[in-house]
Amino acid sequence: MEDQPDFKAGIRFDTLEENQPLTGSFGNQEVTVVRQGQQAYAVSARCTHLGADLGTGLVAEGEIRCPFHHARFDLRTGEATGAPAITPLGCFQVEITDGLLRVTGKRAPAAEPQGAAPKEKIVIIGAGAAGHALADRFVTAGQGAKVTLISEDAEAPYDRTFVSKQVLSGMKAPEAAALPFAHPHNPQPVLLRGISARKIDRQARQVHLSDGQILEYDSLVLATGAVPVRPDFEGADHAAVFTLRTLSDARAIMARAETARSVVVLGSSFIGLEAAGALAAEGRKIHVVTRDQVPMEKTLGREIGHFVQRQHESDGVAFHLGTTLTGFDGAQVTLENGHRLEADLVILGIGVAPDLTLAKEAGLDLAEKENGVLVDAQFRSSDPAIFAIGDIANYPACDGSGRLRIEHWAHAADQGAHLAAYLMGQTDQPFDRIPFFWTKQGDAQLRYVGHGVPSQGVRVDGDLAEKDFAAHIRGSFLHGALLTCNRDMEALQTERDWEA
Repeated sequence: MEDQPDFKAGIRFDTLEENQPLTGSFGNQEVTVVRQGQQAYAVSARCTHLGADLGTGLVAEGEIRCPFHHARFDLRTGEATGAPAITPLGCFQVEITDGLLRVTGKRAPAAEPQGAAPKEKIVIIGAGAAGHALADRFVTAGQGAKVTLISEDAEAPYDRTFVSKQVLSGMKAPEAAALPFAHPHNPQPVLLRGISARKIDRQARQVHLSDGQILEYDSLVLATGAVPVRPDFEGADHAAVFTLRTLSDARAIMARAETARSVVVLGSSFIGLEAAGALAAEGRKIHVVTRDQVPMEKTLGREIGHFVQRQHESDGVAFHLGTTLTGFDGAQVTLENGHRLEADLVILGIGVAPDLTLAKEAGLDLAEKENGVLVDAQFRSSDPAIFAIGDIANYPACDGSGRLRIEHWAHAADQGAHLAAYLMGQTDQPFDRIPFFWTKQGDAQLRYVGHGVPSQGVRVDGDLAEKDFAAHIRGSFLHGALLTCNRDMEALQTERDWEA
């Protein structure tokens, strides 16, 4: 912090640019200051998600936004207002006298509006990004005790993005993935772990659980997420064949990988390639087998797909394109083209499908080809007492271009936060958050804003070889999508501009 401004000693107020965050020191703490008109706000400098410097972020609409993964924080209260962050920032007292700005100490954040009390019984099925975020907003508003959160996973709620990005590579311990509630001292929801919902009785407004409990509800929220697609090939049920969705999956793969010398990843999905990258170390040979001729071409376009492939090939990953597995005997896989590869471990990464089991059995209206539960702009299903959020929600796009079903962690959490605000009477506006996700491919960090269709056209600005580029992907949603590498501010500014 030696080169940073000393906010305790003070800096000239007129040197601060409007809405331009500046990180400095206050004693042994890092603080980010933002000037707005003739006043200033000061908050903790590090994003509570993964510690990015908010001084390199963006200020818009009274929020400061993280350059890494676009988390948002209210400058006035410090509260996390946009995923993937949950824990609020610390707030600091600012004094401006004789043209000098000084930070004088920590302050209590401004009180959050509580909103109207929700209906007495809120039941949420699923404790992933969407379900947890919904419950967390009730906790923040002091209404957590009105909520029951049902999790089929025996683990406490956790950040699933850690599974393939940090835990599998050994960068973070599984415990680091735990999802807290932003205000742990407020009344908490009832959390039922390792229990599944078996039946919804819409007429009685009851949920029947696997342990025999029957829960009554006034509002029921389905946040059941997605399940990995499991292809059918000889040996697909072998003990060395894994999906990667849960912390339990990651632990099992890591245990098997300790002695594995050759790993086959089936599929070039984001999860599949992140898994390949995470395991491409310690002398292991990694093979990616995919029906795609170019990895991720359908999602990111041919040019970026080739870039992603080169990223992994530089780490020693071998690609087998235009084919799939037909068999696995515990020591080798057989490909559709007849080739055989040594394999101590097989990871299935060909994608996921929305978990619609409960929704279908309850008779809710589904989108064409079972592409999610049809909901309105407040995530209400065809039953006005039942809502659907996250991976299963097929909702109207905010620009009127059609309907979307998005499988992004942060977007699911933002849906949960929006629904909480609606149920507590804090908003009646339609959901309008721009989709966003991030991925690590090799040593390249990619940010994706919007929703594009590469077959409609992709324009790349910048230098792929230098990992400094922006890809503009056309699509019907707004202006399509923007994919960036090492252009964090461009991604933030584009997201802000599209929101406007």
